[in-house]
Amino acid sequence: MSKVDVLLLNLPTGTWYKKKLAEGNSMPPLGIMYIGTYLEKNNYTVKLIDLAVECLNEEEFFKIIEEYNPSIIGMSTYNEAWKVQKVLCRRIKEKHPNIVIAAGGAFATFCNEQILRESMTDFVLRGEGEYAFCQLCDYVIRGTEEKENIKGLCYKGSEGKVVANQNVDRIKDLDLLPFPNRALIKREKYVLPYTISTSRGCPGQCIFCSSKSFWGKGVIMRSAKSVYDEVIDIYNRYGSNIFYITDDTFTASRKRCLEFCKMLRESGISFVWGCESRADVINEEFIKILYESGCHKIQFGMESADNEILRKIKKHVTIEQIENAVICAAKYNMHIQVSYIVGHAFDTEETVKKTIAFAKHLSDDYGARVVCSVNTPFPGTEQFEKRKELGIEIKTDQWEKYLLNSPIINTSHLSINQLRYYLGEGQKLVQ
Repeated sequence: MSKVDVLLLNLPTGTWYKKKLAEGNSMPPLGIMYIGTYLEKNNYTVKLIDLAVECLNEEEFFKIIEEYNPSIIGMSTYNEAWKVQKVLCRRIKEKHPNIVIAAGGAFATFCNEQILRESMTDFVLRGEGEYAFCQLCDYVIRGTEEKENIKGLCYKGSEGKVVANQNVDRIKDLDLLPFPNRALIKREKYVLPYTISTSRGCPGQCIFCSSKSFWGKGVIMRSAKSVYDEVIDIYNRYGSNIFYITDDTFTASRKRCLEFCKMLRESGISFVWGCESRADVINEEFIKILYESGCHKIQFGMESADNEILRKIKKHVTIEQIENAVICAAKYNMHIQVSYIVGHAFDTEETVKKTIAFAKHLSDDYGARVVCSVNTPFPGTEQFEKRKELGIEIKTDQWEKYLLNSPIINTSHLSINQLRYYLGEGQKLVQ
């Protein structure tokens, strides 16, 4: 027997035992890896299974549970995996009623009452999980903590009423967190096994994104030195000079980004890496520095090719800035990806056609890979909270149908069938 204190599960976004649905996740689940690493630092034993890439049937899955016999199972949750989560929790509790089940992540944060009422989940953790989950382990395993004192924790109290403790405090100094232990995952399962998170939160206010609701106001960043040290740790430990920065807007602090690039150039190691960036911070000089430090892949969020739409969705960027960023990156033959959305609350047929035409222009003239998705009002977003005011009619109450590649809404100007058509037109452009 190899008992562990905690078994961490990254849930798949499809039926959990189907192999074909386990092949789409190409990056490790950094969030739950951070939690596992922090637990290890506090002398808990941890096993992590990423069900998005590991092909396990039910018998194999429960053999693992019997072998490791965890006291707590922690799940990283997604709206797409809600049906999976309910089935999995029920089966675990049927076979192992004494195992405590906890859920975290964005979906758990915004839908905690539903999770506690409709699935056999004992606890939900809202917001950042490192400190709160460790405190939960202190309560369940060591008996050294009171559940009422754990910030961010939700659970059923007397008479089945959901109790929500006060919000978790944000971690102010991310440099204090240990680098995620990559031995927790099977690195060979991922297309991009070495990913790095350098900040939490987003400076943007986009109405289609839940980042500000999850993280709260402001962005907390690791220092350039901390990020560089993690890159060197990956290089020394695993021999990889390739990495990808997962932040929504890595370049939000130009000063920090330039410091990091300088360290990479002076390392004497030839690194190859990629990141996402806002378009409004880009000029040719900045791109040159990024490229010379090894950044050969960059992604920009375009969202729409209509400046009035961009203003209304609070993107705070213009189509001219987006094209300028693509032009600058194209001069250095960077691998450019541009993502955009059809079906914003304010979109009309005219603005959607304009956006798709502009995406085709970026693809044809600059070689950008353009990726189209359909507007989906996820829980925690401003457009979900204000959907009636915005004229958005959601046509399903099943969370697992909230996907970026399958329309679920009518807007004031576009029907669900029109959105299906325009999504298809946009997807034809993907190279």
